[in-house]
Amino acid sequence: MKKMVLVTIMLGVLTVMGGAEAAMMGNGGAVYGSAMMGGGMSMTNSSGFGMMNGMAGAPVVGDDGTAYVVAINPLATPGTLPGSGSFESRISAVALTGDITTLTLKGIASRPVVIGNVLVSTASLPDPTNYDVVGNLATRPSGQSVLYVLGLPLTASSVPVAVALDGGFASIPVIADNHIYVVTSDFGNGMMTGNNSFNMMFGNYNFNQSGTAASYMYILDFSGNLTKKITLQ
Repeated sequence: MKKMVLVTIMLGVLTVMGGAEAAMMGNGGAVYGSAMMGGGMSMTNSSGFGMMNGMAGAPVVGDDGTAYVVAINPLATPGTLPGSGSFESRISAVALTGDITTLTLKGIASRPVVIGNVLVSTASLPDPTNYDVVGNLATRPSGQSVLYVLGLPLTASSVPVAVALDGGFASIPVIADNHIYVVTSDFGNGMMTGNNSFNMMFGNYNFNQSGTAASYMYILDFSGNLTKKITLQ
């Protein structure tokens, strides 16, 4: 039953897209993949709004003019073992009327892709209890990230529908050829380059202490099924 929820939402993506190429053109095209980690900003005086994080500080705008802005705040002590309690993300929908609706999730939410009435994003170091996890494309019991979708309009109590992926850190999702592409990694320092909030906490952390860290490319169809998983490193 849960799987059908993901299928229904992603079929809505297909309907709105009218072809992957049109979707990529509709919201800025290459901007979706312009940075490995979106949402890398903190709305605090000490860290600024994230304008120095490149595209992380830019909003994503839906067809109705609603802007989606992602902010992250650190919760853990710098240098400690990174986990699901290390960061908190706020996804805010800012309407043209000035009304703001915010959904709060644990972990590092990426800059989203917004197509019609669907928001597609990833979360690094996620708390699985924040999501309705309907699929597991990971082969390990820990060190996972998630790819998730949200039906819009956003509410403060929205629950994303997600699939779990190997690699605790995930890139911005890219939609092309009727598939979703995501790069994941165990190497937090490499994936989070340019994310000031992350670097202040874990910039010197050794993410390969066990010698088994790896990076992957996931290619999924719009039903959340795995088309291909490629080990990059």
